[in-house]
Amino acid sequence: MRAKGFTLLEVLVAISIFAIIGLGANTMLRTVIDTQSRVKTDSDAFSDLSRALAMIERDLSHVVARGVRDEYGEPLSALMIGEDLYAIEFTRAGWNNPARHPRSELQRVAYKVEDEILYRYFWQVLDRAEDSEPQKQLLLRDVQGFRVNAMDLEGETDDSWPPLDANAVFPTAIEISLESVSSAEIRRVYGLTDLPAGGGRGDSDNDKDSEEDRGSVPGEDEKKDDNDLNPGGIDVGR
Repeated sequence: MRAKGFTLLEVLVAISIFAIIGLGANTMLRTVIDTQSRVKTDSDAFSDLSRALAMIERDLSHVVARGVRDEYGEPLSALMIGEDLYAIEFTRAGWNNPARHPRSELQRVAYKVEDEILYRYFWQVLDRAEDSEPQKQLLLRDVQGFRVNAMDLEGETDDSWPPLDANAVFPTAIEISLESVSSAEIRRVYGLTDLPAGGGRGDSDNDKDSEEDRGSVPGEDEKKDDNDLNPGGIDVGR
């Protein structure tokens, strides 16, 4: 009686079939994993890019005509483009203050690319002291290009602002060109609100802002006036 079982040829054929199926499944699995990894990388890059553009738009949509003074007391325009240190620097409004610290709601910000990284800088005060240092925020990595231009009504652009032969505080619009490793060049144009020219070149006409920058408390000026009238500290109310 013949014993039941598989011949050597049948075993080899079965092993070959399973090997082919396993190789195909492994290749498909690796393809799915690689695709998922690339999709996640692209999604993260797109999220970072969108976050950076949203931050730039939020800042530029709150630009105000408030000039400041630098560490040496020199006046700086409300908007500066193409300077040596930063690609763009300006004053913006709407700085949230949920803790109600004694400071202004205006904020001086700047943008700059260092080692292919786009940074956002901001100062705690408007008119700086000698020891005033900006805070640094990382916005976007792998930046290949970041250009800022001022645009007029005719659509002509200039890579510097303010111009030497004009009294305007702001151009008509700001053009931002951003290029990164994960995306082609992105161009955005942000229109600027037509604001009054007061305080455009480092003037401190806004007494409220200056008072808040120094951290003064409302009412101290009135107390100071009373002390000037009564230098000896005598209680004249009795």
